[in-house]
Amino acid sequence: MEPSPELLLIVVIPRPERGGSVRLQPGGCELVLESVRGGHTLLWSDGRTSRRFALGLVDEGRLTLELRAPRLPVRVITRDVISLVPGGRLRGYLQIPLVPSLVWHRDGSRPSILIELPPRELAAEWDDREGHSFRCPSSLHSRFPMRSNDPCAVVPVVLCNPSGTVASPPHVPLQLRDAELSELRGTVVVKPRRLRWVGERFAMDAPRDGVPVQP
Repeated sequence: MEPSPELLLIVVIPRPERGGSVRLQPGGCELVLESVRGGHTLLWSDGRTSRRFALGLVDEGRLTLELRAPRLPVRVITRDVISLVPGGRLRGYLQIPLVPSLVWHRDGSRPSILIELPPRELAAEWDDREGHSFRCPSSLHSRFPMRSNDPCAVVPVVLCNPSGTVASPPHVPLQLRDAELSELRGTVVVKPRRLRWVGERFAMDAPRDGVPVQP
């Protein structure tokens, strides 16, 4: 079995000569940038679906493909049924899909996102109390997940139930930031999250600076 490609947060996309093309395979996906008359075309495929884009670029700049955190909070629907007795604690790892984004860089200007390619696993939804968010499924892994082709972040979590009743959460709320994404052993990780049961839902403590991820 061939090893899965390493996930890189930033991949520089070389600009092809006129009439030429470049092909990249970041994180198990395929990207083809072609230089055509009057501009460039980009073909993106994740192995299940493909999309084509027309780009108007200038010479003074460069393109990167970046894995970015979802912009909205994420409700993780665990494939495992979780129950915490009063005073109980559970540790594990969740996986959150990242958003491949085509970014334009030019000296003296802030980077600009040209295209976002959200994975199908991220489903947008609306809640009257909490507003817009994403929903995605994930197993609660007891060990650091094996590396895969899917662009996702590994989130170490500690679930605590300080209440006097049994906690059976319908989902685990998480929110990631681009600045905290980091590469580790061919995958992407973030700082651990500690969540406390507060009666009907989990409340998320701030990320713990300086706490290492233990694969």
